[in-house]
Amino acid sequence: MRIVFFVNIIRQARCIRRIEDFIKNGYDVEVYGFDREGDNRKIPTFEHHIIGNISREVSYFKRLQMMQRSIASVLKTKNKDTMYFIFSLDVALAFMFAGGRKSQYLYEVSDLMELEVNNFILSKVLIGINRYLINKSKMTIMTSEGFADFYFRNKRPDYITIIPNKLNKQVLDLPKPREKKFDSQNITIGFTGAIRSRAVYNFVEAVGSKFPNIRIHLHGIYTDDKIYGKKIQESVSKYSNVTYYGPFKNPYDFPDIYSHIDLVLCLYTAHGNDKILEPNKLYEAIFYEKPIIVSKDTFTGDYVEHANVGYTVNGECIDDICSFLESITECDYLQKVRNCALIPKENSVDNTDDFFNSLHNILN
Repeated sequence: MRIVFFVNIIRQARCIRRIEDFIKNGYDVEVYGFDREGDNRKIPTFEHHIIGNISREVSYFKRLQMMQRSIASVLKTKNKDTMYFIFSLDVALAFMFAGGRKSQYLYEVSDLMELEVNNFILSKVLIGINRYLINKSKMTIMTSEGFADFYFRNKRPDYITIIPNKLNKQVLDLPKPREKKFDSQNITIGFTGAIRSRAVYNFVEAVGSKFPNIRIHLHGIYTDDKIYGKKIQESVSKYSNVTYYGPFKNPYDFPDIYSHIDLVLCLYTAHGNDKILEPNKLYEAIFYEKPIIVSKDTFTGDYVEHANVGYTVNGECIDDICSFLESITECDYLQKVRNCALIPKENSVDNTDDFFNSLHNILN
């Protein structure tokens, strides 16, 4: 069966991996996506079509209009029985406005950005629209249990599937990181992914200005969040113990990255989307046995505390960050490493077998 994909970020590893999974499971795919200005991550190797380039300077409304026009031009070439796969709310909105309202589609929800809108009424409207999009889909994938809890509480429909953003299966065949002896007086903290958020900025500032014995390694790309991506860049240029290493190849660079760090930084806010997401860095940290630093009072924070595989911090309070950094001990750190090691490696790696079995039943 042929599935036509509309991808909001064509270079995003999660999206690439999802499409590759469809190909491996025998589906004929046709991929249309949008590229982002300044995104120099690896482009997918499967055949795809770039139908729009998104600039950091363009407003959300104009971006949506561009997406709508681009998607409409594709929809005109398809018949009414085509099955689509849509990544994220922005593409889903553009798809609907472009004439896809009566089409069959699968939907992947990896963020609830409707919770990040400052206008209360607009946020409620977008929540209602997203609920409609989810309910109208043949199947919706959510990358966090927290998203399903937000929309359905304890009444989750059968067409909702949870597929956390775990590691690419290829990590099982890659070399193990070199062993790094822990020294509480000489700690290295690593970050991989989209570099943004006030909490990450606060952490970088705290380490850079007050803890010369601690180093931070940043791997990834600065995102266009308008404020903190740029502020973190300024901090990198200001402090010698904070280093930016640029984009990385997921998952091939992980063994080297994790050979040089002791802890994983995954610090966002405890509000809105950040409060209920389930980040892929959680699974990286557990797989590579490096305790993770996450925000207190979040879906992920609750798991980290319960499993004792890392630390929870209030990333919006510099004093709390400093108190945490001063409190790290070798004994507690090594216990958290052991707890990571007790979790089977396969638990941190992608497995979509159940999803494809369910999808086969739905489509047939």
